[in-house]
Amino acid sequence: MTTAGDPAPGWYDDGVTPDVQRWFDGTDWTEHTRPLPEAALRPAAPLNAVVGAAVGAGAGTGIGDRAATGSAAGGSWQPAQSAWVPGEPIPGLAPPPEPPPVSPWAAAPASAPWAGGTGASAFGTTSPFGAALGGPGGWAPGAGSLLGEPAHWGWRVLATLLDQILTTIPYLAGILYLQITSVPGLDAYGRFTTVPTAQGVVVAGVGALVTLVLWFVSRVVQQGRTGQSWGKRIVGLRTVHETTDQPLGMWWAFVRDIAHVVNAFLFYLGYLWPLWDQRRQAFSDKLTHAVVLRDPH
Repeated sequence: MTTAGDPAPGWYDDGVTPDVQRWFDGTDWTEHTRPLPEAALRPAAPLNAVVGAAVGAGAGTGIGDRAATGSAAGGSWQPAQSAWVPGEPIPGLAPPPEPPPVSPWAAAPASAPWAGGTGASAFGTTSPFGAALGGPGGWAPGAGSLLGEPAHWGWRVLATLLDQILTTIPYLAGILYLQITSVPGLDAYGRFTTVPTAQGVVVAGVGALVTLVLWFVSRVVQQGRTGQSWGKRIVGLRTVHETTDQPLGMWWAFVRDIAHVVNAFLFYLGYLWPLWDQRRQAFSDKLTHAVVLRDPH
């Protein structure tokens, strides 16, 4: 039973446990604590001070007497029991939120098969030719990158066709001009034929040079820095490194395009390899540790 001078039940600083408030039921401390409210930017006065003020005002027996006894003994008042132990859950508080998911490619262990080790692949079953071609084809549906899942072969073909069309327009225009401006003449055997003019040859050469520049900008600069050539950006694909989810960089983007010659070996088998590869990689992708993703956005 409390007297008129006793503090009302509520949350107070018990003077013992830092950064939390403890529930006082009007008679004694309880085991319930809570973190300091956000609004309490300055430390709240401990209940010792409240009790001390009540004692000084002539409060009766009860918790005031206990506080006075504690002060007379030369120390601050302590609660009768300390039921809360650091490390135990705080009553009334929701559990902390789960951490965000981490891409299996962004945290590839050193023992991962594509990193040169023998650990299990984060993508599932290993391709039988993975080790010989620069890494396994262990992708399984639902275990892809946070940026998306490996792109289907058809989307890759469409993106490549768009890249070819967008970059070769100047070259095709130059060849067309060369044919139109050709004049009748004789070939080396004295037969009638058409002979290109000097102007037509210059225009065709400029068109070829512009096409080469456009290819470099799209396939090396843009794809190396952002992971997307012009064709991939239209279709919604992205080329990234298989262990970091980051763009390859200009150098490796250039090497990957040059490595397409490997795809042409054995009746263009490398170009068809993504049809059954579990990570949908061509030979050039495996050699440069690249993977083409379907952008989920």
